[in-house]
Amino acid sequence: MENTKTNGRSKFVIAAGLMIMSLTMACNSALSPILAEVGKSFPDASDASIQIVLTLINLLTLPMMLLEPLLERHMTKRNIALLGTFLMLVGGLLPQVMNTQLWMLYIVSAIIGTGLSFVVVTSSSLISDYFTGIDKSRVMGFQSIFVSIGGTIIAKGSGMFTANWGWEKGYLVFLIAVPIIICIWAMVPKGEVPEQAASTESKSAISGSMVYFGILCLITGIFVATFNTNIAMYIDRNHIGDASTAGTVSAIMQGIGILGGLILGNVVKTFKRFTIGAAIIVMAIGTALVGLSTSFPVICVGAILMGIGFAIRNPGAVTFSANMVDPSQASMAIAIVSATYNLGNFLSAYIVNPVAAMLGANISMRFILSAVALLIIGIVACIKAPTTDQQALDSQN
Repeated sequence: MENTKTNGRSKFVIAAGLMIMSLTMACNSALSPILAEVGKSFPDASDASIQIVLTLINLLTLPMMLLEPLLERHMTKRNIALLGTFLMLVGGLLPQVMNTQLWMLYIVSAIIGTGLSFVVVTSSSLISDYFTGIDKSRVMGFQSIFVSIGGTIIAKGSGMFTANWGWEKGYLVFLIAVPIIICIWAMVPKGEVPEQAASTESKSAISGSMVYFGILCLITGIFVATFNTNIAMYIDRNHIGDASTAGTVSAIMQGIGILGGLILGNVVKTFKRFTIGAAIIVMAIGTALVGLSTSFPVICVGAILMGIGFAIRNPGAVTFSANMVDPSQASMAIAIVSATYNLGNFLSAYIVNPVAAMLGANISMRFILSAVALLIIGIVACIKAPTTDQQALDSQN
């Protein structure tokens, strides 16, 4: 990476700031360790109602990610990222005083989801703004590493806080947002609010291939979410461990993503347009291992495979979507694939839970059903890849 300067800051400093910004991007899945304890505090609530605490974060990303490109007309991307990180901090503090009713946690999730949406779109879009060619691929790979590092910290932290002081304190892991805000402010250029582009340009981001990509992300999100929204309850009901144990499993999944980030560039070069499909198949195997075993080591292996697949699939989808459109439309393309995926995460409990219940009463059926579905989706994504080889390799040139 050439250490040239942009707006008075070197490319290295900008990259470091964007990486630090990405530390909270896995918060929607990393908070999963608290769910079992939340369920115990609200015993009359159904599993789906408890899972909404996590999946509502994903639902809010749909409108908010699509709103973010409109905000760029009035605010710089850096300021939108600062706003998003601040909202996640607020979402972490509110449960300390708003925790007696389940609907209060839904409000908290809505705030966290709004903040997460702004950070996801702006961080990926800013990478496209400041980096090109192989540097863009490298920074995307390092972003995946930092997402995994942040997810590991949040997952293990929320699990430990919950096990020792109660699920309300599990949210305090969002205090990590304080130093992140300072770093974004100091290291990422403020940028400028772009002039209004011609109205016809906005159409270029939505093509038939982008619609297909969005639908593929939506369906994938439905079944990937099973791991995060059920792992704490699975561990608790099978007497494998407590919230701290669930935090360890989630931390393993997030932490192994560091490996995924390191190999992302080589994986894309090797698999090209098949990258997304291959990553989904890896996640299918990981999900199956959990559903077929109550052995903690086997569950950890499943978490490792989920982490590798997740760390390749997610930044790969973001990078490919940005490569499919004109650079001016990158934010909208990223918003489409990210929002549809997160909408799938929200719908997961309403689709997976009842279908799995028809197959068997054990919670393991949710994992087995999702594993089969992900295997099919992965095969479909290989047969009809969402991008061409050139679009997949664009950031490698």
